[in-house]
Amino acid sequence: SSKGFNNTERTCDKEFIIRRTATNRVLNVLRHWVSKHAQADCPKAECFETLSAMELAEQITLLDHIVFRSIPYEEFLGQGWMKLDKNERTPYIMKTSQHFNEMSNLVASQIMNYADISSRANAIEKWVAVADICRCLHNYNGVLEITAALNRSAIYRLKKTWAKVSKQTKALMDKLQKTVSSEGRFKNLRETLKNCNPPAVPYLGMYLTDLAFIEEGTPNFTEEGLVNFSKMRMISHIIREIRQFQQTAYRIDQQPKVIQYLLDKALIIDEDTLYELSLKIEPRLPA
Repeated sequence: SSKGFNNTERTCDKEFIIRRTATNRVLNVLRHWVSKHAQADCPKAECFETLSAMELAEQITLLDHIVFRSIPYEEFLGQGWMKLDKNERTPYIMKTSQHFNEMSNLVASQIMNYADISSRANAIEKWVAVADICRCLHNYNGVLEITAALNRSAIYRLKKTWAKVSKQTKALMDKLQKTVSSEGRFKNLRETLKNCNPPAVPYLGMYLTDLAFIEEGTPNFTEEGLVNFSKMRMISHIIREIRQFQQTAYRIDQQPKVIQYLLDKALIIDEDTLYELSLKIEPRLPA
């Protein structure tokens, strides 16, 4: 049944293939730029401090959309992202997932980079401001990248640090988390997306959950042995919504110095080391 769906879609897909090629070219240029200019004129210690929340939010949004729009519709068929050979079947979905994790890791790593409590609290406040600007730019994927980082156990457990974070920032974070919460199958996020015009970057995981739910809960054929067109329509509706958000690009200029910071893997601290740092910074209280 998915083959029939593939063929009907493929007839009008030339411009999508052209756009994906252009997207990959942009990504390759960015990666080349980052490796070539490894921190030459932007020392690591200064980068986060010297970049404004607006600059960070805009470039996160630009990168998130470049990665999101590169996913071809075929990858959304047949739950390839859940199979053992997912990297071969759905390379672009896996790239999007990897990009999400790397961005979230960067946020957590940057906060844990500071030895003193005030700098850590300031970093949290700045990242929440970045997340709120992402919300204004309709980049809900970016909002989730940041809130997911702030909810990691290594960051979340830092009670003394959070005590220094302003009430306004905490209230704003609660509001952002409610918007992108997975509660009620992402009820609030769906409502928000329904009322927002592209360009936007939705959270891909929401759509993958929907598609898995349809694939697993609905048979390909009816009891009479006919193709289940109702299932095809449901899948088609979700893919159409995804493509609507893929097709409208942001009018944001690339800023190499910001992109260099955001894509620098040298800044990322692995999960175990993050937690060790967290325990060093604020040791566990005796029971």
